[in-house]
Amino acid sequence: MLTIYRSMHGRLFLILLTGMIVTAVGTVLLTHSRQQEMFDRVRAQHLASEIAELVETLERIPPSQRDDFLQGPHGMGIHGHADGNGSLPVMARDNPLEDALHQRLDGVGVVAELPNHEACAGAPVRWPRRMHEPPQCERVHITLQDGSRFELIVPVPPMRGPFFPSPVWSAMLLFALCIGLLAWLVARIATAPLRQLADAADNLDISRAGKPLPEQGSNEVRVATRAFNRMQKRIYDDVRERTGMLAAITHDLQTPLTRLRLRLEKLPDEALRNKLVGDMQSMQQMLQEGLELARSLDTSEATQLLDLDSLLDSLCSDAVEAGQHVDYIEHTPVQLQAHPLALRRALSNLLDNAVKYGQRAEVSLSRDARQCHIRIRDFGPGIPPELLETVFTPFYRIEHSRSRESGGTGLGLSIARNIVQRHNGELVLTNHPSGGLVASVVLPL
Repeated sequence: MLTIYRSMHGRLFLILLTGMIVTAVGTVLLTHSRQQEMFDRVRAQHLASEIAELVETLERIPPSQRDDFLQGPHGMGIHGHADGNGSLPVMARDNPLEDALHQRLDGVGVVAELPNHEACAGAPVRWPRRMHEPPQCERVHITLQDGSRFELIVPVPPMRGPFFPSPVWSAMLLFALCIGLLAWLVARIATAPLRQLADAADNLDISRAGKPLPEQGSNEVRVATRAFNRMQKRIYDDVRERTGMLAAITHDLQTPLTRLRLRLEKLPDEALRNKLVGDMQSMQQMLQEGLELARSLDTSEATQLLDLDSLLDSLCSDAVEAGQHVDYIEHTPVQLQAHPLALRRALSNLLDNAVKYGQRAEVSLSRDARQCHIRIRDFGPGIPPELLETVFTPFYRIEHSRSRESGGTGLGLSIARNIVQRHNGELVLTNHPSGGLVASVVLPL
């Protein structure tokens, strides 16, 4: 239930369902109350007519015969007896019946009780019982003009039986099911545009222009879709402009740096020449990696079916041939659509980092129904937990954990993450409990 409530679809469904059911139940209860009130008024009028006729008969017959006359049943099962003590009833009074009797009888005192079970004690009640309930009767105290007092017992017929009989329960259950289906459909229709926007946001690729979402649905949905399409286009244009400028700058700087290096080679001071050439090589390396960073954000490489297991096996074999300690410990056949050269560059960067800073690396590949998981573990000092996300910042380096003498410009992880994200995947770093760093790549199948 908590999971359903956390989603907007579930919340709308529960709100609509609760509102409809409460409204329906309230309507049924109000209708039942009105029907009961109308039934009581109609019954009071009929009963008042019967009692009025009975009182007229009592006034015409001699007083000695009145008690015997009341012993027998009359209309609506009314019977009674002389009320010698003349005590007033102690139960709640039936005001509608009293009002109806006062309108019909002049000069006759009337006090009527509400129906109850005690009034039927010792009285012959012929009404059939329902649901094994005891019968109900009400007492009407009559005072004739000559002062004679009588108590009339009026059986109350069980005309309604249970509050909701079985057919009504069945109808209400069917009604609740229909309301639930309607609420589910309304909630689904209302949240469908949000799901569409969420899917489009997840599939947003900043390296190429995506297809605009179709503007359909209500006015609010059309406005949101139009805003999302404009946002998508602006993001793509900004990234393309930034990467284009970065690529142009890094490319154009290669030529003057090459000329500078040629001129430095002619310096007579060998020690100074070697220092300047080393600095020049570092600058060229930084420019080259800057160009790689730009390419990782924007590439025209076409996607094709890639055997990921073969790619990892090839990278590990090349590392072993180069004298590096790399073990491919877990193989799993995985094929997916990818940019082969870009993904090879990303995995190669991660593997080089693992060998460079951890001396030894272990690679594993696994999969489930929807994703594949690549884990590259090194056996180095690891990274402080608070810097596990910061190291993806371009040009950022950790001096104590990652030695500057080992080379690099701090762009390898940034390039790798950009390429993985371009494949709608995820790259995260974690410290292994036994020591070392684990680079985990998750790619959708």
